[in-house]
Amino acid sequence: MEEIKKYQVCIRCYTYNQALYISDALESFVIQKTNFPFVIVVVDDASSDGEQEVIRDFINKNFNVHDQATSYTRDTDLANIMYAQHSTNKNCYIAAILLKHNLYKEPDKKSVLVDEWRNQSKYEALCEGDDWWLSDEKLQRQFDILENHPEVDMCACGTSCFKDGKIQRHITPSSDERILSVEEVILGGGGYLGTNSLMHRVSLLHDGVKYWKTFYLDFFNQIHGALRGGIYYISECMAAYRLVSQGSWRDRMKGERKKYFFHVERINETLNLLDRETEFKYHEYIERRKIINYRSMFVNGLRNHFLFEVLSFSDKIKLSSLIFKA
Repeated sequence: MEEIKKYQVCIRCYTYNQALYISDALESFVIQKTNFPFVIVVVDDASSDGEQEVIRDFINKNFNVHDQATSYTRDTDLANIMYAQHSTNKNCYIAAILLKHNLYKEPDKKSVLVDEWRNQSKYEALCEGDDWWLSDEKLQRQFDILENHPEVDMCACGTSCFKDGKIQRHITPSSDERILSVEEVILGGGGYLGTNSLMHRVSLLHDGVKYWKTFYLDFFNQIHGALRGGIYYISECMAAYRLVSQGSWRDRMKGERKKYFFHVERINETLNLLDRETEFKYHEYIERRKIINYRSMFVNGLRNHFLFEVLSFSDKIKLSSLIFKA
């Protein structure tokens, strides 16, 4: 018999220094129309821009913080925690984990904090604090699909990319609603799907696949979600991604070319682990993805002197052949 969960969906929202944007994300969560209970787990990584106060204010204004039957506050060594039920949307709960110290380099500690609510949920939906959702039916539609398609572990939708309030482009790997294959996801890279468009089974986190745990990255999360039966894709854009928002990873990486090079190298090393763990079933596609990654470094102007200082001789030969290949 399947274990009965308290929540059907846990919305995991990691955020850091997104005081300007977090209210947009939270508002798009609480307006979700569902026939099931869900919990928003927002983890603020010890922001220095006042974001924790913004989160507290949002909860105080929108949730029943004084109802002791459905709300509480708790203080631990790592975080201040606020839990409450929404004032009008009774299917909506929130658990705000306001960290006292930044845990960016200790992701496992953050994950353990989320587990209290994630383990009470059947599915997990993802959205970072600077992004948001465009449809109040997103959770319900993805929930229904995963309920009706037990052969897949992950569901995605189209994503609209915004800059200064205007749509710049869309992340839509297909014009049709269909299942995306593992091969397509590997070749697509990290930008193939919007991370905040994803919902997956919580059981996916405990399925024994190990490679993706060596490097917490959106790309590997997507591949992991596709391995058993592909990713069910809804072509409608129900998620919004904020391009180069203040405090974003891309914003912090500007000018960090050497760091970015090692980032790409680590991606390719993790792809090698995936290759071995899947017994080379997707070897052709993994090798093609690695070549795309190497080429992208040069396209983006990463031909700096440090590159050839740190590469092995074999990798220098490999890169040279790719650069000058017709």
